[in-house]
This record gives sequence, structure tokens and C-alpha cells, in this order.
Amino acid sequence: MRQRPPVYPVFLPYAGCPFQCIYCDQHAVTAVDSHQPLFEQAVRQMASLAKHVRTGGHPGEIAFYGGTFTALPHDLLTRLLDLAAGYVSQALFTGIRCSTRPDCLQQPVLALLTKYPVTTVELGIQSFSDTVLHHSRRGYTRRQALEACALVHQNHWNLGVQLMVGLPADTPRRFLATVTETIAVCPRFVRLYPVLVFPGTVLAKWTACGQYAPLTVEQAVDWCVPAFDACARAGVPIVRLGLLISGSVDPGSTIVAGPWHPAFGQLVRSASWRRRIDEALGQANQPLEGHSLTVRVGRRQVSDVLGLKRQNLTYWRNRWGLKQVGAEGTDSDATNDFAIILVPRRPNRDRPVANSYPSGPCAPFRSNS
Repeated sequence: MRQRPPVYPVFLPYAGCPFQCIYCDQHAVTAVDSHQPLFEQAVRQMASLAKHVRTGGHPGEIAFYGGTFTALPHDLLTRLLDLAAGYVSQALFTGIRCSTRPDCLQQPVLALLTKYPVTTVELGIQSFSDTVLHHSRRGYTRRQALEACALVHQNHWNLGVQLMVGLPADTPRRFLATVTETIAVCPRFVRLYPVLVFPGTVLAKWTACGQYAPLTVEQAVDWCVPAFDACARAGVPIVRLGLLISGSVDPGSTIVAGPWHPAFGQLVRSASWRRRIDEALGQANQPLEGHSLTVRVGRRQVSDVLGLKRQNLTYWRNRWGLKQVGAEGTDSDATNDFAIILVPRRPNRDRPVANSYPSGPCAPFRSNS
């Protein structure tokens, strides 16, 4: 499997944001020195990233995160783009990526971006539900979000879509509808961020008075699994599951509530594999008690099939009465294909008979879901 090119993030907390969102605390997750002038922060971070590439790193996009990049003052935006473009011209970075709001892509800024080697625009859409957007005080509508996606495509930039899981007034049905609409706008990739509650935010006040109930980790996983599966079927990569918090920040002291887990992405992927393998075993049309099960998947998927602390293996043993359960890696590059091998319990242990279901067109033991 080809590795995705690296993305080199430059964090500019709140830069250009028209207001602070009800859930947002950029300083809590990035550990960027907010006392340093914004341009100097960017200069220092880009120089460090360029040094990394020069000393053996692989070239990739330079990405502006943490604020609303396209809403920055014109002079500052131009200086940042000039600086980044200089590194691109040296082949240290392959292009410029930025993150912005759907309502901050007016024609003047679009005209400016087209003058630079911009390759990707990530839109913090969060939801395609007008109800959720209204209750979350996002300040734009579903229609504006769709128009922003169209503008990104019209300018031939890669479109990234950021969604949030568990916003005020959201439900599993509304969230899955948002995922369906996200797939329809043909993004190059998607990020899913479960809502976390940070001290001092509006959401923290709502949580304290019972106006907002954050999801548990288990609920957030349950919401994300259908989204993960839908994106996998559509061929849309989810490049991030769960908020990335700087290694120098202690989540325990910065998060009031919400579905924080350091391995949230693996929890979702493992739950998806659990469901798919369950469906295949349920179609075996034979008692499985006492059988031995081996799941064959691409090597990169083995850890997700096993589950965190090998919990999936324990689950399948208990759920189906299996004697042994294991997973084997193959050379397959397919991320969703798998095969299962069931070896039934036999009175004569010297002559076991294997029911082998290889990876190939032999339904129901092959899955492309």
C-alpha cells in the first residue's frame, strides 16, 4: 500500500476566526505560544518543518491549521502565502494546504489563493444539518457549506471535509445524513472529530447546567462506525478519527468531558471489523461452537482486527463459542477485504478438516463493505 504524503502543520490558534466557537479551545490542543506575534509563530514553525525535510524528511504539503486561514487580514495572508510558496519553490514542500470556514471563501480571497501553489482546502463544515448548525452557533447554513465545496472543486483544489460528532441537537440519524451528504460532495478525504468539552467554553457552561450532554466513548464509536463503513464503501478515506492533541498537553487536565480516548480511531476501526466478521460468521449456516477461527487480512489491518488489547478475539470466542481465534496478515493492499478459515472440532484430532474461505469471490465469506 502506498503511503500518503506527509502533511506538515503550522498551527495558528484562532487566527482569522470571526468568533470563538462554542466548543473550541485551540490553545488547549496545540500548545502553541500565543504570546508570540502570529507571523513570527508561522516563521518559526515553517523553518523547523523545512529543516526536518532537509535532513531526511519526505516532502509534503505545508498546512495552515488552527484558525480561519482565508479570513486573515489581506496583508498577513499574503505574507504567509509568500513565505510558504518560497519553500514550495525550493521543493521542500509540495504545496499549500489550509483550513477554513465554509462562509469565508469570498471571491477576493479565492482570487488571491489562485496565485499561489495551493493544493488542498479543508472546510470545517462540522454538519450539513441546518438544525445542528443553528444550535451549535456556527453562523452559516447547509447551503453555504455546499456552495463552499463547489468553489473548492471549481478551483481544482483537493477538498477536505471536517465533521464533528455529537454537536448540540445532533442525533445518529442526522449525523449519518451529514456523512451521506459529505460523500456526495466528493471530498478527497474526511476528518471526524468527536466533540470534547474544554474549560471556559460555552459548551462547558451548557454541560454544567445540563443543557448539553456529551457523548460517551462508546456512543461516539457507535456513531462513527456507520460513517466509517459508508466512507469505506464510497472510497473516501477518513484520515483522522478523534482530535489530535499535542503530546505536550495533558488531556486529563484540559478536557472537562466528552469521548476522549488516545486510540479512538482504532476503537472505531476495530468495531467495524467486529461487525463485518460477525456478519460473515452469521452466514456460515452451521454451528460454530468448538471451531477455530483465523481471519486473514492485509498486514496493515491485523491490529485493528485484533482490537485494542485483543478485545475482538475475546469477543468472538464468547459470542460464537469458538475454541481459538487468531488473525493472519497477507500481502493484500485491499483495506476492506478479508477471508475467514474455520477449522471444526473433530473427534479424531490427527485429521482436522479445514473449511477454508479464501479471499476471492466466494460469498458470503468475502466482504467488500
